Order: sequence, then structure tokens, then C-alpha cells
Amino acid sequence: MYQQIIGVIEATLKTLGINADEAKLSEGQYNISKDKSTEVLLDIWEENDRVFFQALSPVTKLKDPKNVEVLTMLLEENHGLVESSFALAKDDIIIKETIECSAFFNQERAIATISRIAFYSETYRNKWAM
Repeated sequence: MYQQIIGVIEATLKTLGINADEAKLSEGQYNISKDKSTEVLLDIWEENDRVFFQALSPVTKLKDPKNVEVLTMLLEENHGLVESSFALAKDDIIIKETIECSAFFNQERAIATISRIAFYSETYRNKWAM
């Protein structure tokens, strides 16, 4: 199934006009950009006989990880997101969506996920003027 999902993602990138070979960082990992400031990282991996697809995008730096107001705001914003969530990765605030793939995973689902993550990343970067 892992190779099948990689095939779906590479076909999706082609549909989006992106050269998968140029976007490929390593096996199952791709870096694509909507524009100069909106980067989306794609990752496919296998764990415990299950295959996962994740799209994520950095939104901004977390200046003070102990600032309860910022962390509370992220949790409140998570409530309004569709199939996505904010998360912390070291000192970055990211937006991400992770899917456990099945044989029914297709380009339509991949495009929706990639588009949603790019949209949220751009929207919140502008909202927070970062």
C-alpha cells in the first residue's frame, strides 16, 4: 500500500503542475510551494502495517512557548478548523493534517488536503501578520 500511496501523491503533484522529482526530498517526502511564503511539506510513511499521509505547513515562530495566551488561542482556533489542527514543532507553529490511508485514498482527497493546509497557512500568517 505504501508504494500505491506514493503513486497517488506523485500523480496528484503532476495534476497540480508540480514535478514530483523536483519536489522530492527523499522517499515519501516532498516540499511544494504555493508562492514564495507558503510552503507545504508532504510526508508518506508506513507504521505498524498502516500507511499515513501528512501535509503540514509552518505558520509562524512561537516566541514564548510558556505563553498560556498563545497556546489557549491555538486551541480555540483548532475548534474552527476542518480536518486540520495547529501543532507545535520545536519553535514553530504549524498547521497539519494526517490521514491514515486506505485503498480508497485518491487524488481528490490529496488535493483537498494540500489545498486546505496551504489555505490555512496563508490565512493565519496574514491574520497574525507574520
